[in-house]
Amino acid sequence: MIDALLGALIAVTATTALLAAIQLSESAFEKAGGSFLIEGNQSFRSDLDILAGAGYDTKPGAEPRKVLEDDLSLLPSELQ
Repeated sequence: MIDALLGALIAVTATTALLAAIQLSESAFEKAGGSFLIEGNQSFRSDLDILAGAGYDTKPGAEPRKVLEDDLSLLPSELQ
């Protein structure tokens, strides 16, 4: 009898942990993307300023900027 109760308790605990893990991973996927390159920046312009400070050419049509824009367009985002 005690074995059955212990088994049921283990099954309930495992099921609860599984459901919590699924909910946590769904929440993480919903929040993925949708952020700027550097936390605290609120615009694409700020990200370009940081890249320019690192020595990259950020003028329109420049190869580094085109690569950046192409890469960013492939990421999931809610910012557009």
